[in-house]
Amino acid sequence: MEMDMGKEITRRQFLGGVGIGLAALGLSGCGVDVKPNATEPTSGAVSNAVTSAAPAVTSGPVSSALVVAQGTEPASLIEKGLAALGGIGQFVKNGDVVVIKPNFSVPRRPEEAATTNPQLVAAVVKQCLSAGAKEVRVIDFPFSGPTCLNNSGIKDAVEEAGGTAYNINEESYFQNVEMGGQILNSILFSTDVLNADVFINMPILKNHMMARVTMSMKNMMGLVWDRGYFHSSDLNQAIAELSAYRKADLIIMDAIKGIIDRGPTGPGTIKEWDQVIFGFDPVAVDAYGANLYGIDPNEIAYITAAAKLGVGEMDLSKITVQNVTA
Repeated sequence: MEMDMGKEITRRQFLGGVGIGLAALGLSGCGVDVKPNATEPTSGAVSNAVTSAAPAVTSGPVSSALVVAQGTEPASLIEKGLAALGGIGQFVKNGDVVVIKPNFSVPRRPEEAATTNPQLVAAVVKQCLSAGAKEVRVIDFPFSGPTCLNNSGIKDAVEEAGGTAYNINEESYFQNVEMGGQILNSILFSTDVLNADVFINMPILKNHMMARVTMSMKNMMGLVWDRGYFHSSDLNQAIAELSAYRKADLIIMDAIKGIIDRGPTGPGTIKEWDQVIFGFDPVAVDAYGANLYGIDPNEIAYITAAAKLGVGEMDLSKITVQNVTA
């Protein structure tokens, strides 16, 4: 599949306000009822305990076109992939605050392929700063504890690149948002992401014992305070509704290598795909990723649930791909 990149990609076409409120999708119902934050934020958090309405629907559909960079060298993969999209300046403007959400949810070293490649994250940080970003924050809420940030190598790599990396493992990093979903009604969501000028989702493609495979939409759970509710209700529908609520401005999925069993924590058997996938549509990214992993996207319940909500396109025959070699 080849994608026509003849026309310049504009930030408004693909980035816009990035949120699709579930209320605008015509969803209603009840779910978790979480009260706004009552504590003061720690360093790095932004104080805002006011309930937030769902973001406005973007003007026009989000493109399901993908760019796939093939190779193993992180900086080159990021450079070539972003160049195929028109350059980092399409996404990051002078003075922007950029928030990047990789996966450093487990205490594994980079070579164990259970967390996003730290050099890949560092390369994106450098690109954002080169485009004039005022600040680049790299965040996650690791379910295995705060040591994951250091063990993953992400903290050192990001700080060396000029960014700031920290755990959002306190309630003060979250604020209440109304979602109006069948499963998710109101929920505590990352204040950093809500206030960001640009939000970049950087998952790793790997095995997950409950979801089968974790990719961009599953990675969004690291932006939610009460993940226990997701697991105690309908996990796949909750992931889909979360993805409908807040889309990333850009998704960069690490598929250089990942574990294909004993996930998400590992250690597990490592498979090398030597790819990084760039896109804007989380359903399209995850459908491609599932297929690359070796699973029919129709067998991944959160992908089909998100497609039914209109979040994006999961039909691989309708997803155009531009391949670049790094």
